[in-house]
Amino acid sequence: MKKTLSILLICVLALGLLAGCGSSSTTTPPAATTATQAPAATSAPAAAKTEITIAIQGEPTTLDTQYPDDGNMRTITWSIFEPLYKLDGVTLEPIPCLATDYEIVDDLTWKFTVRDGVTFHDGSAFTVDDAVYSINRIIDPEYNSQIFSDFESIAKAEKVDDKTLTITTSVPDPILLKRLTKLDIVSKSFTEGKSVNDLTSVANGTGPYKLDNWTRGQQIVISRNANYWGEQPVLEKATYRFIEEVVTRAAALKTGEIDIAMNMYPEYVADLPKVFSGVGTETSWVRFNQRAGLMKDKNMRLAANYAIDLDGLAEALFGGYARPCEGQMGRDGYFGFSEKVNKYPYDVEKAKALLAEAGYKGEPIQFLSERGRWLKDGELTEAVAAQLLEAGFNVETKFVSWQEWLDTLFDPSKTPDMQFSCTSNEFFDMDRTYSALVHKTGTQSAVDNAEYNAMIEEAKSEMDFAKRQEIYDSLVQKLYDDPFAIYLLVLDDLHGGAANLNWTLRQDSRIYISELSFS
Repeated sequence: MKKTLSILLICVLALGLLAGCGSSSTTTPPAATTATQAPAATSAPAAAKTEITIAIQGEPTTLDTQYPDDGNMRTITWSIFEPLYKLDGVTLEPIPCLATDYEIVDDLTWKFTVRDGVTFHDGSAFTVDDAVYSINRIIDPEYNSQIFSDFESIAKAEKVDDKTLTITTSVPDPILLKRLTKLDIVSKSFTEGKSVNDLTSVANGTGPYKLDNWTRGQQIVISRNANYWGEQPVLEKATYRFIEEVVTRAAALKTGEIDIAMNMYPEYVADLPKVFSGVGTETSWVRFNQRAGLMKDKNMRLAANYAIDLDGLAEALFGGYARPCEGQMGRDGYFGFSEKVNKYPYDVEKAKALLAEAGYKGEPIQFLSERGRWLKDGELTEAVAAQLLEAGFNVETKFVSWQEWLDTLFDPSKTPDMQFSCTSNEFFDMDRTYSALVHKTGTQSAVDNAEYNAMIEEAKSEMDFAKRQEIYDSLVQKLYDDPFAIYLLVLDDLHGGAANLNWTLRQDSRIYISELSFS
């Protein structure tokens, strides 16, 4: 069986290749980031540059930073928009940004002071009204933000005076500051009254860079904001090119057409001018539809997990730049990660027995995926599908465009039996994962279990961290015995860069142009 699997993975792989703020913290960060010079790189460093070109895997769906769950967009908007608090890139603790400080008034009320002297890119002043509007906008049910579940504990924001606002939560929220690090502030006067479509191609933030132009199908260009309230960054301009194929990104980097090639394959490491890698925030998974269809049966879901050789996938496809999930989503270092369970053993015979117990008779099972958004997402989908077929699942795999994949993920009426995905946890707290993927209100959830809902809600509002951990330990065990997904791999960040690029990867995997420079 192992020999067959290795040959299968090698074939799948071959097919894929053809185709401005201070901080303090007590958080223990993940393993250190590394930047290594590839052995083959012999050219002398280029002269210092003031412009950078970055190849990303796909074109953003919109630049309305509060609306989509779109990593391609956020790679760009991280440098254009800013939140009240942002994460320190090393400690992962919230630090002041557009807010200068906060006060916890009572269990449900937090008061924030906004920063003076900040302007939006259109020249208008940033005020308390913009902060209040932005918070209330993202939690408005009519707006229907795809990241609403990250902020569902927020009941409302209100203006106190010209310097302060309050945020009221529906329940005590121990990670409110971390939630706010993902809530970008938009201009009320610029945004109010416009539809989602009106805001697709425009961006008016307070960040160190502003939008220059978007050439559809090709690139987005941002340039340095001369009126930025904080320290002026070194680089004057950044161009994001949309290059889906990894081989094309690698070639463009080696010829000097680009300076960063995002999400590279391990096979290319030796040929890249410089390699930047570190523990990432992305976890790959396969969502089960538990509301309708064949995967409502618990034994079907368990069988799918036992059918997957996680160690084989991590080694054959990622060459050590990934590690198996330990029977749950996320990884060690996230609050709420449980040491009570381990990864499912690879056991095809047990998978077949569970299928038989479920009464499965070979009915077709839809397996939807996309290609190009995450490191080896297409190859990983194909390998998982092949292992499911080997265990007796009649899987029908379909690859769709990024936009269709997103539409399917967030539309319950379109949920297939299985859907490949990756999720990141920007809060480094398992509330983010379970609220988005398991709770019935989660934007990516295909589960509706009253017991799980209650446990997630209890943990969300528990201010005693020891008690929170106990709740998560219990929840993880239940989700191990009755999985909501195939828990696949935690992926490392792996990027290629120019030989003269200065870049220290952040522990939150964000890329801020203001933190880059050339020698």
